[in-house]
Amino acid sequence: MKPMRVAIVGCGAVSGGHIRAWCNESQRAEIVALADVAPEFAHQRKHEFGLTNATVHADYREALACDDIDAVDICTPSHLHADQIADAMEAGKHVVTEKPTGYTPEECRKLRWHAARHPDIQVAVAYSLRYYPLNLRVRELLQQGVIGRILYGEVSHNHPHDFEHDTAPEPTRAAPRKTPLADKSGHYIPSSEMTGATHPHDLMRYLFGEVRDVFAFRGDCGVMVLMRFQSGAMGKATAASVSNKGIATPHVLCIQGTKGTITTQNEYQYSDKGLVRGYHGTLVTDGKPQPIDVNTHDTSHGDATRTRNFLDAIGRGTPLICSLEDSIRTSELLHAIWDSHNLEIRVPIHRVGKSG
Repeated sequence: MKPMRVAIVGCGAVSGGHIRAWCNESQRAEIVALADVAPEFAHQRKHEFGLTNATVHADYREALACDDIDAVDICTPSHLHADQIADAMEAGKHVVTEKPTGYTPEECRKLRWHAARHPDIQVAVAYSLRYYPLNLRVRELLQQGVIGRILYGEVSHNHPHDFEHDTAPEPTRAAPRKTPLADKSGHYIPSSEMTGATHPHDLMRYLFGEVRDVFAFRGDCGVMVLMRFQSGAMGKATAASVSNKGIATPHVLCIQGTKGTITTQNEYQYSDKGLVRGYHGTLVTDGKPQPIDVNTHDTSHGDATRTRNFLDAIGRGTPLICSLEDSIRTSELLHAIWDSHNLEIRVPIHRVGKSG
């Protein structure tokens, strides 16, 4: 089988992990195009990864017009995803995209319309916590009923932050992009009625099923959400910043079932390379703890697992770990969380369907 020919759309910081994962699948995929509104970023990536045969485009539509491109990998700012996904699907390309999908409720509706028009096109979404091998194994254990019926669970996800020096520098002629209102290319980023933290809330859906309603609190450090699931289970998700002088997310998951408990945690060790993180899990049944075995403890944003899963979905019919419809349902959850922490009320989850 010929390698899949891939175009990278958006060549900023997040694209590095995506490109590295494609390069590691060189027997099955080849990057043949790089697109960015600031072409210098595309040229930097081309040089960095030795993509000598890749063409560079300032407009991603030029890549979509190429008949020999099979798939696009969208690594652009969030507000651009919906239009770019739709354009790629209409051009007959498979899609890998960064989250979120559906920056507004109307975009959720629009993407469902395009998906209905193109049911044979695969769209995989990079909700990275889903792709950690340990989290995939935890989901298998839950679905197998190893700890019985889920009673409640908690998910935490933190990012280190320099709280002592968190003042954004003023933009200058020499550094016009140093502003939270713009992307790396200096373009204004529109806002959305969607809570900014996404990963732990998506992981809650992935592990526990659909959410019935939420009550959310937002502070300067992040967002905390209480959830009731359609299964009857309850949960709490915390998405926050922590001091870069401490450690991020020592505890990730704690799930209590009628027959046992599952926990996962980050464990940190010092080495000659600095602080090294390992991600491990424990299953407790009949009062006996045992480690949750996985082949790898990779936590590199799930890039490798996501890329393999996408290629397997197209070549072998393997189900996507995070499909477009699944990610849209997470967007609907994120919009409900935004409403809840802004209005300080309980908000049910509403599906965005037919209008009129």
